[in-house]
Amino acid sequence: MNNIVEKAKAMDQFGNNLPDVEQGGEVELGEIWDGTSPAPQESWSIQLTDSDWINYTFEIVEEKDDPLETLVRITDIELL
Repeated sequence: MNNIVEKAKAMDQFGNNLPDVEQGGEVELGEIWDGTSPAPQESWSIQLTDSDWINYTFEIVEEKDDPLETLVRITDIELL
């Protein structure tokens, strides 16, 4: 598991289902995005505490009709 994701899981106060993704890995956008807003094009953040977030930066590899199935490559994972 990615160290940042591991730290984020330990910090998470909201019961998020944080995906175990790695920088450089390719996943469907639905693995990191919950689909509740317009589809992100470059990054997506998930709130962990009142002031902490995990941010996934990505590039689109293959766009699909269903945005949740769009294939993305994770380029960076950071705590904000």
